[in-house]
Amino acid sequence: MRSTSAWLVVSIISILIFALAPEPILEHQREERTVPDLPIPPSPPCPEGSECAQVRTCDPTSEFSPPILNQEWNVNGSFRIFSSPNLVDLNKDGILDIVSGMGVEEDDVGGVIALDGKNGSHLWQSNASGELFATAQFKDLNNDGHEDVVLGGRSHQLLAVDGITGETIWTFDEANNGTNNDSIKWFQFYTGQFIPDRNGDGIEDWLTSNGGDPYKLPGEPRSNGFMMIISGATGQILSYAPTPDNRETYMSPIVYQPHPEMDIEIIYGTGGETFNGSLWSTSIEAIESGDISNSIRLIEPKEGVEKGVMAPPVIVDITNDGILDIVAPTFDGRVVAIDGRNYSKIWTIEVRDHAFDGNSPDIESYASPAIGYFTDDAIPDVFVHFVIGAFPDYSSSTSLMIDGGTGDVLWKNDSTHSGFTSPLAADMNGDGRDEILMIRGGGQMFEAIGEFSFYHDIEILDSCTLSHELLIQRDQMSIGTPTLADIDGDGLLDLITTDTSGYSGASYSIIRWSLGVESPDSISWGSYLGTNNDGIF
Repeated sequence: MRSTSAWLVVSIISILIFALAPEPILEHQREERTVPDLPIPPSPPCPEGSECAQVRTCDPTSEFSPPILNQEWNVNGSFRIFSSPNLVDLNKDGILDIVSGMGVEEDDVGGVIALDGKNGSHLWQSNASGELFATAQFKDLNNDGHEDVVLGGRSHQLLAVDGITGETIWTFDEANNGTNNDSIKWFQFYTGQFIPDRNGDGIEDWLTSNGGDPYKLPGEPRSNGFMMIISGATGQILSYAPTPDNRETYMSPIVYQPHPEMDIEIIYGTGGETFNGSLWSTSIEAIESGDISNSIRLIEPKEGVEKGVMAPPVIVDITNDGILDIVAPTFDGRVVAIDGRNYSKIWTIEVRDHAFDGNSPDIESYASPAIGYFTDDAIPDVFVHFVIGAFPDYSSSTSLMIDGGTGDVLWKNDSTHSGFTSPLAADMNGDGRDEILMIRGGGQMFEAIGEFSFYHDIEILDSCTLSHELLIQRDQMSIGTPTLADIDGDGLLDLITTDTSGYSGASYSIIRWSLGVESPDSISWGSYLGTNNDGIF
């Protein structure tokens, strides 16, 4: 029989071992969900002979005629543009106008610019004390009947701007009497979403993420990120909650309701280029409580890999059960499809297995997928773009077209170009299949003068014939995802792109292109976070 003292020592050691043991990655985070009584979907979701199979047939032997880009106008200015342009009719003339953030991180200057969609003339420009790199979102915040603009970026810049005058409605700094205190430091604000009014003032409020210290070196410890709810009317903080794994965050959150009978969920990511992280689901109420430690972990980090989840996922029903699912890229080189019914994995793709014949040890992604109809069935499909290399050195890229229902890779293309913009998808030739539009670029170092020369290609892939065509090549680099829409209602597609002279931000261009093709009744994936700028298909 062991002595009391020996038993005590063993007990203490056991407690310490348990306390110091690694946190289980997934199981302890799983929660019960209230799921409507819907039938379990078939597997695959469109089996042969089902109603959704073979509804988008096309002729793969037909000749593909790519659209021709014709420049309608080109607006140039100082600063750089990493922000993806967004569209809204600010001046009520029936033509969509263009709003984009801009600035230079190193100089702590920036702003937001609004251009008349008809001719590119300046509607207004509002200045900020740091670069605004997020995508603008729109809501009438002052009850004047016109859409206003909310936009965030570096150096804890977040502001609301009157859509008519360009005058500032509020800034985060002023609304909160400074930004930092002894215990909390605010960093970058990412693209947010409006949510139902939380403080009873009749104005929808703003849900966003904050995090990412740009002045930290790779591998240097970082502060945790936050999920935040901010008053849409005043910019005051209503609530905030630190990430459950104490990791930074760089991801624009997604707000969605999987089914009308299910609760609203918030999807967010943690980790970065040099620290692991996860994809999580939480609720508005949890953020309001200040505690999201019970967030459900949807994607766990790879063991021994210090890379997080940075690009926003897309929300789309790929199981044909009426419940929205989640398709997410990870910075460690995966594309993961998650069942919205029970959070189980539908399929997972290791992109490195397909890139350059599996000879790419490092492969990362800053770009959200595009969703469209690329096969002959009625299940939406997925198109992704990954860069090859390890932050901050990238040499090339690879693109994959994926069957949404099965996870099969249908097409891939390796390129010597890199690229950071998300692809777009729309049926541009009326054959019932979506074409994919993408921007890929590169640079050349001139050692004699110590400068980079940048360029980017605008390319298109026909999903029926799998014809891959170059539409145009331009100087400069392009970081912001373009926007595809019929801007003036003439029935023809337009494309808004941005480019900038380099990281130093000496100059930018905002360009409206006419594609000369009929606009479809609906555009599958027309901007950074989809056609409706909410990440939902």
